[in-house]
Amino acid sequence: MFDIHTPLSILGGMTADTFMNEYWQKKPLLIRAGLTDFEVPLDANELAGMAMEEEVESRIVIENGDTPWQLLQGPFNEDTFATLPEQEWTLLVQAVDHWIPEVQALKEGFQFLPSWRLDDVMISYATTGGSVGPHYDQYDVFLVQVAGKRRWQVLAPKDYQDSAIAGIDLHILDNFNAKPDMDWILEAGDILYLPPNYAHNGRAEDDDCMTYSVGFRAPSLQDALTGVRDKLCEQINEKQRFAAPETEKREHNAEIHADDIAYLQQKLSQMLEQPDLLAEWLGQTMSESKYPEYHPPLNKTEVDQAFHHAIQGHTFIRPGDARICYYLQQTDTHQIKVFCNGEYIVVDKEMISFVQAICDQSEFDFSGLDLNLHIDLTPLVRFFIRQQGLIEVTANETDEDTK
Repeated sequence: MFDIHTPLSILGGMTADTFMNEYWQKKPLLIRAGLTDFEVPLDANELAGMAMEEEVESRIVIENGDTPWQLLQGPFNEDTFATLPEQEWTLLVQAVDHWIPEVQALKEGFQFLPSWRLDDVMISYATTGGSVGPHYDQYDVFLVQVAGKRRWQVLAPKDYQDSAIAGIDLHILDNFNAKPDMDWILEAGDILYLPPNYAHNGRAEDDDCMTYSVGFRAPSLQDALTGVRDKLCEQINEKQRFAAPETEKREHNAEIHADDIAYLQQKLSQMLEQPDLLAEWLGQTMSESKYPEYHPPLNKTEVDQAFHHAIQGHTFIRPGDARICYYLQQTDTHQIKVFCNGEYIVVDKEMISFVQAICDQSEFDFSGLDLNLHIDLTPLVRFFIRQQGLIEVTANETDEDTK
């Protein structure tokens, strides 16, 4: 069990309890030297190499390119980088934790917050003066300076209007007037936390500037309403109709009265009073892989073989981009829904400690696991394997049983 009162180095010695109560989704926090003993796994050239890969999502922003704030979309090639100006450009590579285990390890340092809310780690490299312009994000973000220096200027939502520069591909604020009380230069190891909708403008102070952006998932309430609606519509009951009792307050036969609306509100609220259904939507949504095309469920033959290897003691890991969470059912408090990469399984709540162990550790040897301890243990392990929440990293090719 995580102790929220333990000082955390990544918060500069602050406890998670203090951070949640005073800063989370309330106000920015500058953390000096919050990142320690971190060896940068990628230099600028290696990051550029990633941006040349077809499957990697990347962008380049040139402040004074062919057009103001020119946006280029990857994948790129060597000619792209050879023709960039000497200064004032930024390379951004999305979801680097999906590909680089060391970056995933950094992300797990933020698990004093719900792991299922963590999204991905974007890496930006910028030459001197490089910026993507003043903008805001609709989600929480930790801006971790891992190399070089970057100046950050920040505005609270009340201090700017949401109007953007016209005629460009990016949503860059046209009225960003910096204030001295939120104007900082971050050096390697410093971290800046920003709540949603705080406008910020980062500009590289040198040619070594590299920032890791640890972002959080924040689906819109409109998305939630649409998703829950779709689940409710799977339970169609044609007998459920608008059938408001007649009100004595109606003054004319053409009037829709407030009592009619109150009845409709009541009936819709009753439909939404299904916490298990809401949790099903939230769990599936928040556990969806960022790139599901790289996480297709294994077929039965593949699961059978991997499960056999697991109980034989082959090494399995929880990959850095696996998204796992669980929910204790309210209609049946003896069961939990376990979500992994967009799908779920219902198992006995006694499996909570096993699920927590999968989420808290990264490498596993199941040879000593007694599958007879609980009837749900085998289906749960097979579920994680099928959904690629657990993947095999070593295979004993001499195992005669697999031939």
